[in-house]
Amino acid sequence: MERLKKKYRTKLEKFNAQKRQIHRLWNIKEQTANLLYFLVKIQSPKNILEIGTSNGYSTFWLSLAAENSNAEIDTIEADEKRFKLAKENLHNRKNIIQHFGLAEEIIPELKKEFDFVFIDANKTDYISYLKMLKNKLAGQAVIVADNIISHRDSVQEYLDFINENPLFETVTLKIDSGLEISIFRKDESIIINKTG
Repeated sequence: MERLKKKYRTKLEKFNAQKRQIHRLWNIKEQTANLLYFLVKIQSPKNILEIGTSNGYSTFWLSLAAENSNAEIDTIEADEKRFKLAKENLHNRKNIIQHFGLAEEIIPELKKEFDFVFIDANKTDYISYLKMLKNKLAGQAVIVADNIISHRDSVQEYLDFINENPLFETVTLKIDSGLEISIFRKDESIIINKTG
């Protein structure tokens, strides 16, 4: 990880400068970036979906990790200024497809089956995103949702749904703004009995 940080020091400094200078850039923190990177490296997904690109900081780390499995990343951003900033920041990354618009309009149009999803957009819509994605998730897909602790009230419906639905195994990690990491099971017969 430290080798990567040295290799891309100029790029990372640019991301950090933008975060300091531009209002409403809610980039993930370093611990979360590290975890996302290693989760993708471990899982070796083929298709990654990110909901909420911002200026592309988290997308950048997903892209680096995705090189390991030749994965492709679809990332969605609804704010035009952030979308354009991310386009500039990520212009030389070849495994990223950027989508501009509302996630609830773009997700239904995506034809892929995703095995890794990172959600970091409008918090009250987390539940809607997840429900739209259920038929687009591969078996054993990993879903990571950010701001689970910092925006607990806004994401409570999402948490209730994912904790009560037997198709998901899930855990809350109390790092940075809080992460909910969930595994999707397509085959209900292999679900671990949560009460046992």
